[in-house]
Amino acid sequence: MRIFVILATFLLLAGPASAEPVIRLATLKFGTVNWLAETIVEEGLDERAGYRLEILTLAGDAATSVAFLSGGADIFVTDWIWSQRRRDAGEDVRFAPYSRALGALMAREGVTGLCDLRGRKVGVVGGETDKSWLLYRALAAERCGFDLAEETETLHGAPPLMARQLEAGAADAVSTYWNWAAKLEAGGARRLLGADEAMAALDVAPAPPLIGFVWDAGRADHAAIAAFFRSVEAAQGVLMTSDAAWERLRPRMGAATEAEFLALRDRFREGIARPGWSDADMAAATRLHALLVEAAGPAFATAGGLDPAGFAPPDAE
Repeated sequence: MRIFVILATFLLLAGPASAEPVIRLATLKFGTVNWLAETIVEEGLDERAGYRLEILTLAGDAATSVAFLSGGADIFVTDWIWSQRRRDAGEDVRFAPYSRALGALMAREGVTGLCDLRGRKVGVVGGETDKSWLLYRALAAERCGFDLAEETETLHGAPPLMARQLEAGAADAVSTYWNWAAKLEAGGARRLLGADEAMAALDVAPAPPLIGFVWDAGRADHAAIAAFFRSVEAAQGVLMTSDAAWERLRPRMGAATEAEFLALRDRFREGIARPGWSDADMAAATRLHALLVEAAGPAFATAGGLDPAGFAPPDAE
């Protein structure tokens, strides 16, 4: 009995439990956003910002969006096409850039340029409506006078499979995500064309960030969201400058060699994007959106184009 009295007294003196706000971030199991999120937690940057970050690791893109839409997650990473469509549905969904890292068209030795792909086998990650692939098609049509989809034998599949196809010689080139492009480059593949270069050649410059953090301002704890972005910026600073932080992440990165590890680290650093969205970003995104709608129609159409209010910074709510 005496023990219970002492415990009760201690609890009374300790006062009520902390009402620390929580942000639930939904991530893909092998997504690179985990590198940032884990740095926030490991460095205690969420606590310093005045909230607690919970990382919900899920199996696929559909699972992260379902978690967000059902209220099981407060924020996740996707593209601004998705967020703009939610705004079309009447939701006050906002987008803030996560990364400027973009995919690339990687090629085997002997492929001299985009126009040299005619009649060759090309692997495509992300499907027929992948944004990078559509950009390469648009540029080939303008520069080479043919449609890549019609004049190549396209192979579709996940990044690991397409990487193996390139390495084995079953594909002459592969359009893939930035992290897989970095791995292939580290293994000796040639970077034929980056998505950012394709955008610049199509008069989309500066290349706008394609993916970012998305949250619903209509149901979010605005102070906690602002705290989250403070911790994001702090973690970006750590990852930009601390090699020790990357050593801690090494087991999660899936790098088979030291060259792959360094390529992933350096490409991530190059792609670090601050949460702000400039007028130049808006103009470039509008131009890019028009190109994508022209190329793939319904896959990218939104009601009335892009809504600038959907790109408002988190501290402007």
